[in-house]
Amino acid sequence: MKYLVKLMGMILPALIAVSCIVPYEPEELVNLEDIIVVEGNISLTGPFTIRISRSAPISTFQSGQRTVKYERNANVYVLDSQGNKYQPYNRTADGEYLFDFSVQQPDQELKYQLVIESLDGNTYESDLRQARHSSNMELHYVVDTLAEELSIYVNSYDVTGQSKHYNWKFTETWDYVSQLAAYTYFDVFEVKSTENKRPWNHRCWNSQQSSEILLKETSNLSEDRIKDLKIHTIKFRDLRITQHYLIEVTQTVLDSDAYNYLENMRKNSNDIGDLFSPQPNEISGNVRCVTDPDTRAIGFVSVCNSITKRLLIDCTGLPGYVREPMPEDTLMSLEADISSLLELHSMGYSPHMIDAQAGVSHWNLTRCIDCRSKGGIPMVPVFWPIEWPWF
Repeated sequence: MKYLVKLMGMILPALIAVSCIVPYEPEELVNLEDIIVVEGNISLTGPFTIRISRSAPISTFQSGQRTVKYERNANVYVLDSQGNKYQPYNRTADGEYLFDFSVQQPDQELKYQLVIESLDGNTYESDLRQARHSSNMELHYVVDTLAEELSIYVNSYDVTGQSKHYNWKFTETWDYVSQLAAYTYFDVFEVKSTENKRPWNHRCWNSQQSSEILLKETSNLSEDRIKDLKIHTIKFRDLRITQHYLIEVTQTVLDSDAYNYLENMRKNSNDIGDLFSPQPNEISGNVRCVTDPDTRAIGFVSVCNSITKRLLIDCTGLPGYVREPMPEDTLMSLEADISSLLELHSMGYSPHMIDAQAGVSHWNLTRCIDCRSKGGIPMVPVFWPIEWPWF
């Protein structure tokens, strides 16, 4: 859906910019509403996610209304060419349908398709496709102190020469710590000490998925080899690489038509103002409405043997991240009334230490004490390496 959002948000302004007097507003763009949008591929070798949503008219993007309408309760399943049906094991509020039937060892020689029975009574199907071969993949990173950045690279090599069209997606997860470790916290009524001498909301974890379409074709090369292809770069000053960083990359080998579909989507996302790039009606994909041929759908569903690998990076020695200046501590008497504590807390301060001998608690900026203020949560991911800190 994020690619469609970019697409709808850029094509019409480009058309208006080059027109004379009267803006050109083609009906297929202005009224592109309530069309099924399908994202994801069928994987026979591991878990995969299919996300289903509905398109919105371009007027909503012009007015700033970007609410995504997810298709949450459709009947979604995978069907093979012998009639075997594979159901999702879960679904999310974001229109995601989660599958993993790799333990059933699906036949690699059969063809597979996605079937969507939507709530409006229509049935959508992708075309039947056989799984593509997937070559191996290796990941590595390079720290460039001159450019002050860390870059992730991928290598891939298919000795059979069958891969040729590659697509990558990744999820990155990182931890970070607050600027000041607090061993006390305010529980609305009083300042309390933390248990077991663990700092309060000192370490948080955050995660995000790749937002760009990453593609590479080797058809014009002498061998089906990808070497040192940069897929991601992070500057030293970025919070993501201040402590520990984990990136999970999925490589998918595509058919040529699936590759061309994504390449058209990528061009429409990047080539702002190019009237000669493929338009929305040219990139509908391979999902069709079988109950009503006049009903459009957008999306391309491939069948693949994706490979996923993780790269773990200890970033604690990297330079460059700049902490904000902190004010001097504000001292509050341990006998202070609740209204005084609430007032200080409402001003953006939190306690971080108790000096029992002096009879005071030390307070400073909450955003420098509570790691949640930078978007993460103090919850360790289940896959987090045991050798890395957990609090």
